[in-house]
Amino acid sequence: MMNRKRAFIGILSVIMIMMMVTTGCKPKQAAAPTPAQPKEMVPESTVVTPTETALPQNETITNPSVPTPATPAGNQADKVSLASADKGDKGDKDKGEGEQTPPAAKPNAQTKPKIEIKSPYTQAKPTLLGLTLKTSAAEITEKFGKPKEQFVMEDDTDPITVYDYTDFLVGFDKQKQLHFVDVRSADVNPGLNGLKLGDPVEEVTKALGKPDSNTSFVLTYKATGAVLKLDIDPKSQKVNSIKLFAE
Repeated sequence: MMNRKRAFIGILSVIMIMMMVTTGCKPKQAAAPTPAQPKEMVPESTVVTPTETALPQNETITNPSVPTPATPAGNQADKVSLASADKGDKGDKDKGEGEQTPPAAKPNAQTKPKIEIKSPYTQAKPTLLGLTLKTSAAEITEKFGKPKEQFVMEDDTDPITVYDYTDFLVGFDKQKQLHFVDVRSADVNPGLNGLKLGDPVEEVTKALGKPDSNTSFVLTYKATGAVLKLDIDPKSQKVNSIKLFAE
């Protein structure tokens, strides 16, 4: 019995040794290469190259079958003004930065005529603004320039042509001789010994003496071939009009 057991163990040991030998003699198989991962396909950026047929941005394609709406008439004067302005701007741009057309100089505002009193008023030689009656219109315009306005006071016998110099008026008869002078502003010196428009009535007698006619509204001084008339404001008692006219 013991012999059988030992024989069985021996056979089992032989079998195990053979199995071990067999296993150890098998050549190691090379590891299978790992298949390469396919590269990720990256989409290429699409570059759009402009062609000659490409339309500019905001370009509207006009369908030839659809009629173009007519432009409203509007104000033609406004259109001409805008077109002129656009033309001027375009001309400046075309000339270059250093050659732009300078803006047109603004015309000088009309300056007031300069009053020089060389001959102040006297009873023997009555003047107003230094002007003597019957002076020609040519002399007046030579001295003061062209008037701001000109109009005619219609009269059946002798129409008067009036030159308006804003601060004063002068009128001429048919012979174009000075017929009257009318002071309209306190800014000018009428040549009455310091008296001006807007002065109180008591200053009149100080400058000109006692008037030939005195009412509540008018002071009159008679002189050689002329009459000096001063209107008085009854409320303020100030001079509001000074006139010299032919008798």
